[in-house]
Amino acid sequence: MITNRLFYATKVLAVISFLLLVTLPLIASAAQVQLQWDANDPAPEGYRLFQRTDGSTYDYSQPVWSGTTATCSVDNLVVGDTYHFVVRAFVGGDESVDSNEVAYTAVAEPPPVVVDSDGDGYDDISDAFPQDSYEWVDTDGDGVGNNGDLDDDGDGLPDTWEVLHGTNPLIDDADQDVDGDGITNIEEYLYTAPDQPLLNKPIDGAAHVDLTPILITHVFSDADGDNHTATCYQISTTEDFSSLVYEKTTQVYLERIRIPELILEPDTTYYWRVKFFDHHGYASEWSESNDFTTIDHATAGDLDGDGIFDDQRLGGDADLDGDGTSDVLQSGLQGVVTEDAYNPQVAVKRIGGNAQLVGVRALDMDTLEVDMNQAEKMSGVISFKLYLTGDTATTSVTVWFSQPAPENAQWYKYDQETGWSVQDQAVFSADRMSVTLQLEDGGDSDEDGVRNGIIVDPCGLGYDSHILTPSPTSPGTVLEDAIEAGTSGCFISTQMDGARKDAKPIAAGLFLIIGWMIVSVSLRISAQRRGMIKKRLN
Repeated sequence: MITNRLFYATKVLAVISFLLLVTLPLIASAAQVQLQWDANDPAPEGYRLFQRTDGSTYDYSQPVWSGTTATCSVDNLVVGDTYHFVVRAFVGGDESVDSNEVAYTAVAEPPPVVVDSDGDGYDDISDAFPQDSYEWVDTDGDGVGNNGDLDDDGDGLPDTWEVLHGTNPLIDDADQDVDGDGITNIEEYLYTAPDQPLLNKPIDGAAHVDLTPILITHVFSDADGDNHTATCYQISTTEDFSSLVYEKTTQVYLERIRIPELILEPDTTYYWRVKFFDHHGYASEWSESNDFTTIDHATAGDLDGDGIFDDQRLGGDADLDGDGTSDVLQSGLQGVVTEDAYNPQVAVKRIGGNAQLVGVRALDMDTLEVDMNQAEKMSGVISFKLYLTGDTATTSVTVWFSQPAPENAQWYKYDQETGWSVQDQAVFSADRMSVTLQLEDGGDSDEDGVRNGIIVDPCGLGYDSHILTPSPTSPGTVLEDAIEAGTSGCFISTQMDGARKDAKPIAAGLFLIIGWMIVSVSLRISAQRRGMIKKRLN
């Protein structure tokens, strides 16, 4: 049995021969060799390949390859080193002697021949235009190379526009929104923004400007003919617009707007600018800013600068909050005299210490340009201004009336664009002599339109029928006192003796009729004057 196995091994060695095939190096410092020999017949269980380098011996316990085929590859040969190989056949635990030895010196194959027909530095295989030295890539596959294609990715956005606006000229990103403004990239490209606005009045450096000026711009302009749909106005006390006192984005007052009462202070320099919007929602750049300086306190009619016009100041005997202290002596309370027969006096009182009351105005209904949603009757229409302290954004005030508000009365807020709206958060006192308001800086009740530590609130009492009901706690109505004072004592005084009290029901009826007539005529005149003001503004 042993003899047969030796003969078998001898036969194996007699027929083994090697053929060497060298392939390209796997890496810069390594090569590969392929070895092949004639298979034995009958086939052994397998073959083992052994390897050594010059000056070393074979390690027969560590074949570099083992298998049943008559060919193998050896990788990771170091270029320049000489390797020696032998193969042995084996059956079970028996192994033949070495085959003939072959040697191989690993060499690096020369790099493949690169063909660059047009000499543009890109081989013909990777060149989309191998015969055009100016082109080699066509990203969108439209047959026009990127160098000559104005829109490499074919997404409808020119390459120059994409580079300028931060989109990718090699990726179709037309439907993306690179700046996160809700407008797709293709929409941004197709519709251009309006031209930068130009300011008209007040001119730059204007002096002695009224406290409720009309800001006027030059006409809207847009290169692609879009419509003018909105304008944002800003007024600041600083040139960099870091201290805004007014911000209004309006779809009504596109090229002119009147600044509401109490926004501006006397003898102060302001800066103003505007931004236009077209019907696609695209905004222009901000205009250049103009500065102007307002009239002084004396010209404004507020000599002591307390925020109340001199001709609207309460008398020393006024005590609208009924606390026994004259209103003019109370800190945190300011009141005004109005031209309103129903509420000839109105006062505003802060609640708590997080706000400073700095101004109250009795508003003339004729100067309010919008009457949308206005109640049938309006009374006690005022505007007041608060400075908030610390980081607070909310505060409360109480507005006191001359007499109880009618049962169906509601508190209204005025906005120069949307008109009047009912303030659901307003809470009337049990005797309806006052209403408490919750206010938020920059909120719906803040006419300056920005959270800046300042609240300006134009507002008033509104109702559908004029109910003149004396307060149960007062000796007579304020309306009686107002009419009496306005007619030099021609009407019956509220301080009546016993003999004249019997005439009071008749007098009250006369007061009711006269009051109704006064208010009705006043409303008709107001409507006419508002129409005239709108014409002047336009």
